Amino acid sequence: MKYLVLFVLAISLAACGSPAANDGPKNVALSGAPSPSVVPEFRAVTETVTIDTPDGVKLVGTFYKVSKENSPALLLLHEWTANRHVYDDFAERMNRDGFAVLSIDGRGFGESVKKADGSEVKVDLDKGIDPKLLLNDANSAVEFLSKQQNVDANKIGIVGASYGSSVAIMYAADHPQIAAVVLLSPGINYFDNLPTVPAIKKYGTRPILLVAAEDDKDSADAVRKLMEESGNQNASATVYPAGGHGTAIFAYKDPNNKTVSLFELTQKFLNKALKGTEVSKK
Repeated sequence: MKYLVLFVLAISLAACGSPAANDGPKNVALSGAPSPSVVPEFRAVTETVTIDTPDGVKLVGTFYKVSKENSPALLLLHEWTANRHVYDDFAERMNRDGFAVLSIDGRGFGESVKKADGSEVKVDLDKGIDPKLLLNDANSAVEFLSKQQNVDANKIGIVGASYGSSVAIMYAADHPQIAAVVLLSPGINYFDNLPTVPAIKKYGTRPILLVAAEDDKDSADAVRKLMEESGNQNASATVYPAGGHGTAIFAYKDPNNKTVSLFELTQKFLNKALKGTEVSKK
């Protein structure tokens, strides 16, 4: 059994991978359907949505609705080669805690592979990725989220993993209405055109949480570097002993119970940053 668990974990980490380790855009064979409810007594109200970008890409996402007025909201950006469903459990937990949540498939991944004219959307590292397109995608998603019923447009946070974390901080740096950011396995300059040091300096003193794992050395070093460069008294960082890259860290459990899970860490941070409260005791 021990070897089976290690084998499964190895496959999972390889699927997530850091951007630097991927030669090209291969979609992971992740389930197209949300995972079963992590809280059996809670049923999230969700809908699959399509968001149009300025260049005609149809971004597909899952929107988790809220019934309370002026609720905080989250935009979730996945890592390279993944899709929005890597966030299913986290999205449901945060929705249960009173957050509207929008998780999207990045262009070229998951279901975000078509333009309005029916042409195919592909991403190819060899041909380069235009950061402006990624930032425009984030803007389209934020605009959609800010217009949804019961969402407070001044209480929107972004959670990004890997290259998604670069998009998150670069976008937030230029949009002061973004109230908080969580960066999972950030990099200093993914793909050689997503620089995060200038962005985190420009981000100012808004709340930000940086997370990585020691067995993902480049990201762990990036967290320490970004913390040093930020000069932000509202920035906090956690580097887990292990856990892999990006959203894979959600599965990490400290055998010595010295650190809280990534679910708990981000939930506490976002409750405080966007609601001014501690984690709900529901």
